[in-house]
Amino acid sequence: MIGQLKFAWIDFRRSLLASAFSLISQIITYSAITISISLYSASKHFLNNSINVIFYNSFRNITLLFIVVCVIIGGIVTSRSIDLKIQSQRDDIGIMKNVGGKSRWIYSYFIFNQLLTAVIMLVLGMILGMIFISVVFASFKFIVYLKFVKFIPIFISNIVIIIITYIKSHYTIVKLVGEKDFEQSSSKLSNYKSIFEFNKIMKKFGAPIKLGIKNFLRSGKILSSFIFSFFLVFSLVSFVISPLTVNETYSYHFDIRNQDYSIVIGKSDSLDFYNQSLSFHTYENISNNYYLSSLNSSFMEEIDNLNVEFQELFVTKMLVETIPYLEISGGSYELIGSNRTFYATIIGYKTNFLHEDLFVWGSNPDPSRNEVLIGDSLDRSLFENSTVEKIKFRDLSNPCPISVVDDITLLESTKQYSIKGVIIDSFASGFTIYFPINKLKQESITNGPNLILFDELNSTNFNQILTISNSYGYEIQEIQETLQENQKSYRTFSQMFNTLGIGLFAIFSFQVIVFCFLYFLSYRKDYKLLADLGIKKGKLHSINYTATILQTIPGIIFGAYFGSIIPRYFLVPHSRLTLFGLIVLASVLWFILLVSSGSFAASRRGLKKN
Repeated sequence: MIGQLKFAWIDFRRSLLASAFSLISQIITYSAITISISLYSASKHFLNNSINVIFYNSFRNITLLFIVVCVIIGGIVTSRSIDLKIQSQRDDIGIMKNVGGKSRWIYSYFIFNQLLTAVIMLVLGMILGMIFISVVFASFKFIVYLKFVKFIPIFISNIVIIIITYIKSHYTIVKLVGEKDFEQSSSKLSNYKSIFEFNKIMKKFGAPIKLGIKNFLRSGKILSSFIFSFFLVFSLVSFVISPLTVNETYSYHFDIRNQDYSIVIGKSDSLDFYNQSLSFHTYENISNNYYLSSLNSSFMEEIDNLNVEFQELFVTKMLVETIPYLEISGGSYELIGSNRTFYATIIGYKTNFLHEDLFVWGSNPDPSRNEVLIGDSLDRSLFENSTVEKIKFRDLSNPCPISVVDDITLLESTKQYSIKGVIIDSFASGFTIYFPINKLKQESITNGPNLILFDELNSTNFNQILTISNSYGYEIQEIQETLQENQKSYRTFSQMFNTLGIGLFAIFSFQVIVFCFLYFLSYRKDYKLLADLGIKKGKLHSINYTATILQTIPGIIFGAYFGSIIPRYFLVPHSRLTLFGLIVLASVLWFILLVSSGSFAASRRGLKKN
């Protein structure tokens, strides 16, 4: 055992430079897995209470997709690398057998060599991945989220590649050790026509292409090449489409949620609560605001006399109780949902102001009925079937710490409210309930709004409103400035997410080059033989390029298709992406450019000594 391990170490050092390309590929594969899992961990903790559940799930599913793709590509790259390395050592196996080496000893030697290489690359890859993650997190001031990156998931995912390495090495070595003839049949002259006939064929138009097609068909690796190229293109396209789609879609819904108004007026505490609810801070940060008083009735009369359109809002936080629904099913009663109480941001409005694109289902409530709208996070978190369950409210008339809520009197409403619809809601991370402000008045929760919102105002109206507001001690804020300030944290995270996505994109772009080199090196003896037959290098480049591009065309087609539709139409609900087709086309052209460059670089470097 010790002897095989020593020989494996010697062979590893001897082949280190010769196999540098393959080894670097394995290192960045392990790094990619480390990066994707770290990104998942950071996203989970930052976004969990920062954005609504629909887009939280989009970010989470995208990072899970990154992890799966990284593991699959890592397994395929490792498998190809093992094939190439062991095939290059066929002569060593023949020598060992000729000098009386036992099959078990030879098997142990090569298994140790492969596993030793894999373990060393694993350690280096994880170290480089963590260094890259640390630098990116620190650059965007998210270094605190490194504490959520767990070593065990990263280690286990990378161990999957080690297992793939062992399984592939096992079957490849067992097959080679059992062979009696160790000659490379593909390099025999008998596989080709005579020099005279071959040169005659090569002079014909399109002969390099035909020979490239023949080389592709006889390679025996059509399926594995398809899988490899499919996931490479899939990863390249999805790593571009996914972050862009989720960012643009969320920004779109956030913008249309606040596009109709430019300024907001209210008391300072009301404005603070409103601003925090629209920010991307954690939901717990606003959990101690229970009641905000209404605006002065005289102030409202003066504003109303200006004949300027405005929206009235009453924003507060209340204790809400879910009411389960008793349904008769199959002759028996079935209870849907359960009695739960929770805190939610309550938004009473005078006129409907929610854009139809925000609706997951349903429509605006009828003011004459007891109907409400709820945010998507609230719907996903607390309701089994929000189409039939109902809610009622409890008023906390005095602000107090959440820890002593049970010690005060809760004023419970007598009315139950049906849920008319669910909206994609950035307000308070989607833990929000909307209903007409007159219902709040009927419940004696308020006697009027605590905020009023205006669209664009001319200078005369603005000065009049400013004067009236100052006389009552109310503040005026620009809504867009507030939104931009409150989105800073999310925008920074989004930029970090995109940066890591670009890092993964670069890694898999490099894997395309690796694929081209591995494909050429697998048939290097064939090309050397053709060079010995007098075929010009330019034609050999064409043969290799044709065979390589044929290996990737099916993968390009299917990989680009699924890599574009899965992130956009399945991982990001209600998705929007400007220039979607152009981005997909650019990604595909980038892949083809990489294949072309890699193919010519591999053949040029491999044949330069001939």
